[in-house]
Amino acid sequence: MDEQAERLGRLKPEDKVAIAIDMTDTSVRTCAAGIRMQHPDISEKDLIEQLRERLQWSKRNQKRRR
Repeated sequence: MDEQAERLGRLKPEDKVAIAIDMTDTSVRTCAAGIRMQHPDISEKDLIEQLRERLQWSKRNQKRRR
């Protein structure tokens, strides 16, 4: 694990940002896929609203743990 952290530390800042954006995009897509599985007929508008609610819940929940 230390070797991996050291390798990440040597990355250019723009590469670190690109990795963070990719990770965030993957997380959002995974969450959206979960919502679609629970609600197969959901409209795009409702999907986005539920996705926002889940992301906001996660953000609020994270603040409580600190």
